[in-house]
Amino acid sequence: MTDRRDDHIEPDATAGRARARRELSRGLRLTIWTVVAALVLAAGTAVALALLPKRAAGDAARPTATSAPKPSPTPSADPAPAAPEPVHMIAMGDMLPHDAVNAAAALPGGGADYTQFFSGISAQLDAADVTFCNQEVPSAGAEFGISGYPTFNAPTKFARDLREGVGCDLVNTATNHAADLGTAGIAATRAVWDGLGPAIVAGANRSAAEQRDVRVFEADGVRIALVAFAEYSNAPIDGVSLSMMSDTALVTELVTNARELADVVVVSAHWGTEDSHDVNDAQRAFAQQVADLGADVVLGTGPHVLQPVTWLDRADGGRTLVWYSLGNMLNTQLQLDQRTGVIAGFDLVRDSADGPVRVERPSAILTYMHYDWSAEQEAAGDLMARTNLSITPLASADPLLERTRFGTTAAAQLAASQAILGPEVEILEPAAAG
Repeated sequence: MTDRRDDHIEPDATAGRARARRELSRGLRLTIWTVVAALVLAAGTAVALALLPKRAAGDAARPTATSAPKPSPTPSADPAPAAPEPVHMIAMGDMLPHDAVNAAAALPGGGADYTQFFSGISAQLDAADVTFCNQEVPSAGAEFGISGYPTFNAPTKFARDLREGVGCDLVNTATNHAADLGTAGIAATRAVWDGLGPAIVAGANRSAAEQRDVRVFEADGVRIALVAFAEYSNAPIDGVSLSMMSDTALVTELVTNARELADVVVVSAHWGTEDSHDVNDAQRAFAQQVADLGADVVLGTGPHVLQPVTWLDRADGGRTLVWYSLGNMLNTQLQLDQRTGVIAGFDLVRDSADGPVRVERPSAILTYMHYDWSAEQEAAGDLMARTNLSITPLASADPLLERTRFGTTAAAQLAASQAILGPEVEILEPAAAG
């Protein structure tokens, strides 16, 4: 079989600032080891010369048994190469540009800026080497008409800001809203992402060839493949334009090919019961199916609220990390649980440069999506009156929560969210990010 790995690799052009800091640290360590080795060698030579017996000049011409040339000291061996630094990957849930989000992003002189909503979590985003995002809706642009719920379409700037501002490297487009504008909207959305490489986009497709083309993103030498599937579509769709969980042959083909091409296989699954923290049987069955095919991580989106995190044993003896639902990230939905999201983190670890990669240390930084909306505006149903949109770490959200009708604290919502996610994931304070 021809090895197709190099044909599917996207260059590592946008890994996070954390990697740059680690590369500098590795360079400093190498320099220090070189200087230490040189000092040890010089010291050993000086001691050996001091201990040699003094001889007359003529003795040098008459070698004896005791005056045979001494072997040069053996230089100190180089230290064993350190294990590569882990690659830190994060994942975020549904990016939903509702009408109020689009209105808040609009700039007075024209255009839009969606990155402003993420400024409160910029430190956490910058600490990642690889970032997964779920683009819930088309970004086909003004030609198709900008719209929110229930038939979505965002400006093309929405995709650009997710890539260039938020740093999304792996992008799911397999959602129930992907076909809101039909196949033309899918094609326009993919065309926008064509110019935003080296990001990997998967799930909604322009052709059968694109649907079956497993792409690989590389970070610090770790090859990461993304394949994506949706449980259903709100609009009629064919079997090519949207990759469906129910297409068992397609699921098997894509995950198997990803396993051959990559060190780490990430499966995006847009599934589950909306607004429910409970995992349903269809989710469990699909998670086990892709785990047994070799998936390393399953990232669930779609329910709009958090669901548990677990490990599944798989057929090859490994383990698969499953985030059943990452919840919402950018949105203006109504309930607190719909506005509580997570920056899901995990490390891709290997013991040597060419060794296998393991998924370790799942962690979570919980987030809160805020907007101001007075009781009068809410009673009047004035959705466009929502202002001061922002995403912030939940742990520091008390001043914002005090301006809402929720009547709770950050600590209480943190505790409730931790209970939902379960014991397999470590909840991090914002200062501990990265």
